[in-house]
Amino acid sequence: MLPILQQSYWRDEAFSVLLASKGLKDILFLTIKDNSPPFYYFLLHFWMRLFGDAEYVTRSLSLLFLFLLALSSFFLLKVLLKNWKVSLLGSLAILLNPFLIEYGFEARAYMLFAFLVVTATLFYLKKKYLLSSLFLGLMIFTHNFGILFLIPFFVFWLLNNREGLKARMISFSSLFIFPILVFFGWLQVFWSQWTKVAEGFWIEPKTSAVFVETFRNFFRGSKDYPSLSMLYNLTIALVFLGLSYWIVKIVNENKESTKRDYLLLIFLFSLPVLIVYVISSFWVPIFHERFLIPVLPIFIIFIVYSLFNLFNLNKALSYIIFALSLAYIFFGIQSCEEIMRKTTKPAINYAVRQVLSISDNNDAIIPESNLNFLEIKYYIKRYGRSNPVYTYSSDGRIPFYIGSVLFENDEVITDYPKDKKVWIITSDGGYHLK
Repeated sequence: MLPILQQSYWRDEAFSVLLASKGLKDILFLTIKDNSPPFYYFLLHFWMRLFGDAEYVTRSLSLLFLFLLALSSFFLLKVLLKNWKVSLLGSLAILLNPFLIEYGFEARAYMLFAFLVVTATLFYLKKKYLLSSLFLGLMIFTHNFGILFLIPFFVFWLLNNREGLKARMISFSSLFIFPILVFFGWLQVFWSQWTKVAEGFWIEPKTSAVFVETFRNFFRGSKDYPSLSMLYNLTIALVFLGLSYWIVKIVNENKESTKRDYLLLIFLFSLPVLIVYVISSFWVPIFHERFLIPVLPIFIIFIVYSLFNLFNLNKALSYIIFALSLAYIFFGIQSCEEIMRKTTKPAINYAVRQVLSISDNNDAIIPESNLNFLEIKYYIKRYGRSNPVYTYSSDGRIPFYIGSVLFENDEVITDYPKDKKVWIITSDGGYHLK
């Protein structure tokens, strides 16, 4: 089995699995206290009931949504380009993207989030507004950043319907009724969650350099692998060529099409990024690439759209675009294989298993960092032991953003136990007796 599928859970994945193992009512109320909506955890709950909670099982749900994302992207490109061969290549570029591959193998909501945004876009451009509305509502019920992706739809709709606005209110209602209902139903929770974030969050302040960093992470991934440089250089070349099409389009203004579906793509990959950057600059830092992951497939679709149009404009450039695209797919396949064969998470499961093999049932197990508490808690339960698990905090407080809703009061200690052996598990997967 691929190492990336069966490696140890990290903190956020352990949070997902522990939360999804609870009843639906508990999931709902715990997410209200946390900082994320519950839809993904509902799906994971039923997935685990059907197939279990092993690492490869829970991660396969995200992998399923990665494939569904590629499928939705294929149909979206087909709507835009009317060319199934180019649409297939574009969806393959999304499927092989290093950043999406990394999060396609994590038991987190990011692939579901991206799939919902792309599918809502597909149905919008096909004028199936009720279906688009459904996916927009589920998007908001999956991730708090979903509201940032609703704004581009609203702006694009107003731009296209600014004349005769009153006559088009039925269209507006059919498109936005479900996301608006979800938003206002969850509004108080949204407010309390954003208020908690404003009081302090784990993300460091960003400068304008974050745009370059985000592009680099989106197209190289966050891990190291042998084909990284070649794939990234090919990406830069293709993106440059794709953006150059718009220069040609501006110069040849007489060829401007009356159909502007591409504007929705531009709004979807630019507005959320700019809004989050402004919030991070003037309020609280919340800018992180994985929270903006739907931007990536939308941007790739936009570049494929641009390259296709440039390909048709200039015969000489068409050969270059074709050659670069084939090279990109080749190195994308190679990079995908290299990434999937790497283990990138600390082996907390190994450390827990080793400690349990040499400890008594009454021995306490404590993480060196409370960031690793949930993984240890999960694996002790998974291995069928009842050792007391604690996390140490000098003031008894646990930051909400590390999943504190799953920390029981009696599990947080301010002094180490004096009447028990205490095993310490370190963040790198090591362990020792205190």
